[in-house]
Amino acid sequence: MTSNATHGMSTTAIQFRLDTLSVLLVEDTQSERYFIANLLQSMGMDVSSCASGEEAIELYQSHMPDIVISDWRMPGLTGPQLCQQLKKEALPPYIILLTANNQAKHMVEGIESGADDFLTKPFIPSILKVRLLAAARIVKMQQHLSDKNMALNSALSKEQAYLAQVQADLDSAARLQGSLLPASSQLINQWSLAARFQPAQDLAGDIFQCFNIDDSHLGFYLLDVTGHGIAASMQSFTLAQRLSSKSCHWDSLDPALIVTELNADFEDPENAGRFATLILGIANTDSGQVRITIAGHPQPILLDKNSATMMSLDSGIPLGIDSQYQYQYNSFFLRSEQHLMLYSDGLYECQHPTYGEFGQQRLLKTCSDAHQLSPEELLHHLSHAIELWQQNTPQDDISMMIISTSNLDTTAMNASLHHSDNKMNLQAAPRSLP
Repeated sequence: MTSNATHGMSTTAIQFRLDTLSVLLVEDTQSERYFIANLLQSMGMDVSSCASGEEAIELYQSHMPDIVISDWRMPGLTGPQLCQQLKKEALPPYIILLTANNQAKHMVEGIESGADDFLTKPFIPSILKVRLLAAARIVKMQQHLSDKNMALNSALSKEQAYLAQVQADLDSAARLQGSLLPASSQLINQWSLAARFQPAQDLAGDIFQCFNIDDSHLGFYLLDVTGHGIAASMQSFTLAQRLSSKSCHWDSLDPALIVTELNADFEDPENAGRFATLILGIANTDSGQVRITIAGHPQPILLDKNSATMMSLDSGIPLGIDSQYQYQYNSFFLRSEQHLMLYSDGLYECQHPTYGEFGQQRLLKTCSDAHQLSPEELLHHLSHAIELWQQNTPQDDISMMIISTSNLDTTAMNASLHHSDNKMNLQAAPRSLP
């Protein structure tokens, strides 16, 4: 009773494993083909059969069975040759070779031809069942892996389509961001602007602008939100909107007031400790007087026909540190044909793998060595030098703008120099000026 029960459990287990599988039997001897086919059907398997390797290939391509059981010696294609053909299929079957020869060299030849298992005739039916059970486990595992791969490929296709859409959106946003930046151009009263923008990623945390306030005044700023990418660019865009001529008191001609109000409204919705540095100024294009407020931003560089000088202006804290902070402005004069260069810290903080940071002193020396270049040529020269330094791998957003004077009216300049300025909070001059 115990033996029968065990036998029954074994048969049930085998049927449970095998009844969903299909088999192609390739045997040229009709009696053996009939015997083995009946044996396989008794296990619950779906069986098709043929007498040659050539027929087997046609049947396989039309039926796609899970398992192929093939005799070794057959007219035309032999069993090993059939193995070689079937293993070239995109989804090859599990193959069991049957042979009357049990020599080791035949077993090696059969396995090397692509067979997955080897069974010597005559065989005991229970041994074939066990071999098929092992085959069923492998086939089921392969089917499971195939299903998983299909699911992964489907998910990957969806992910790629999603990423392509995200990239398209980023490209569109980058074009929009670029369109908001001023191009190199002539300004009022023959002043001029040269600008260059090199984002580290699709979107940048830098943004800058230069525009006419009235017939004799220019407003300009360069803003750098910490980090780069989407979050930084969104915050810089928000701040730029608040600095637009329609939303800001540029007509006050007081940069300290503008920056103080902007800082009071600064928001960090993610509470990520994000802040921004800013240099904002107003230039009188008649007299050359420039008022600048700095909020933690790098010092500007003064350029003329002979040299480049790092200015030393009073600087307040970055935006977003203390909403109650009161900013002040610096006042100085740009002489005829002088240039004021503003830039973000990405210009000098980029790293070389051997020589380290580019640094402000190297930046200043590069500008001094190339002082004879026009503003546009100088920005191109700096961009090339930085690309070489960081080995064409952008590390941070880089923004540069150069505001240039024309031949100024010296009468208006002298009048401004002696005119009392009640709104001025602080005066600071560049080191190169008396």
